[in-house]
Amino acid sequence: MENYNFFYVALGRISSSGLQAIFYIVFAFILTPEDYGNLSYLIAIAGVASIVSRFGLNHSVIVFQAKKDLSIVNQINLLALITTSVAAIILLPIDIFAAFLTLSSSIFLMYTHNLLGSKNYKQFVFWNMIKGSFIIIIPIIGYLFFEFEGILLGMAIAYFISSLRHFQNLSFGNDFIHKIKINFKIFIHNFGVDVSTNLVKFVDKLIIAPIAGFAILGIYQLNLQILIGLEIIPIALHSFLLSEESSGTKHLKTTIFVLLLSVVLVGLIIFLAPILIPEFFPEYQEGIESLQILVLSLIPLTISSILNAKLQAKNSTKVGFSAIVRIGSLIILLIILGSNFGLMGLSYAVLFSTILNTLFLMYVFKFLSK
Repeated sequence: MENYNFFYVALGRISSSGLQAIFYIVFAFILTPEDYGNLSYLIAIAGVASIVSRFGLNHSVIVFQAKKDLSIVNQINLLALITTSVAAIILLPIDIFAAFLTLSSSIFLMYTHNLLGSKNYKQFVFWNMIKGSFIIIIPIIGYLFFEFEGILLGMAIAYFISSLRHFQNLSFGNDFIHKIKINFKIFIHNFGVDVSTNLVKFVDKLIIAPIAGFAILGIYQLNLQILIGLEIIPIALHSFLLSEESSGTKHLKTTIFVLLLSVVLVGLIIFLAPILIPEFFPEYQEGIESLQILVLSLIPLTISSILNAKLQAKNSTKVGFSAIVRIGSLIILLIILGSNFGLMGLSYAVLFSTILNTLFLMYVFKFLSK
């Protein structure tokens, strides 16, 4: 049963992130590296706004759903809708499509994390497959009719259609402020985990674009998208362990299996990159060596996913500081190494920041065990 349930979570993650990776690959074919970098930059703006405004509530809702505390679950869902709506309104003068994407992606994420917390794994797979299919089809249609802006609009519509059922879970409670207040410290540290896991996938674009330009950003983004595709499995493991361990169930065999799988995948990409990139993405082959460095990050990322889940399940009040370690080190290293060593420097910045974050989490976990 352990592997059976993890299979559903992994399948849901693969369906969503894998199909979204296909979206990025399709537009890497269609767009020049510079336009591709510009698209990544706008998506990054929406991504940063979504992560900051949802305040880690997607992680919190898994924990409280698993503990069957449905009263606070409802308040979390309501708070997430309010905060992400405010973020979307703030973004409207900057880019209306990025604003719409911020709101719709946040709503979808809250919906699927509610499904994970309640261990409704089959529905989790189903809706991730639906969203993953839409995220390819609708942006392509949008591009055909509205060109560049149609891509973002299509993404936003794909997320929104896939999350309509989430609104059935929303209702106003009389003790909204009180429940949010007494759990605020837990929310902060779950926010830290969300930031350390997801903000790094967006904030780097906001730094790289000014210091290296959209063309370099486009090559970096394709490499990063390959890493994100590989990261599906450890992210799935984190979601699975967070739900299971919050209800008191351990899964050692699954954890070891995913660790070994991560090592194998890293080896495969290092070997295959010089063969496949020139064949399918000739405009991006300048980034082959930097890709081989970047994918090494998968191993510390996998270890971090395991430690994050274990610490969050215990309502750790230290785990959230990992966000400061990872984001802070990434920003500093991107500026220093990226400015001096180009694409290779950007890859080393990502790798070193993930290692530092993993070492910090190991220290926190050891401290909690004592």
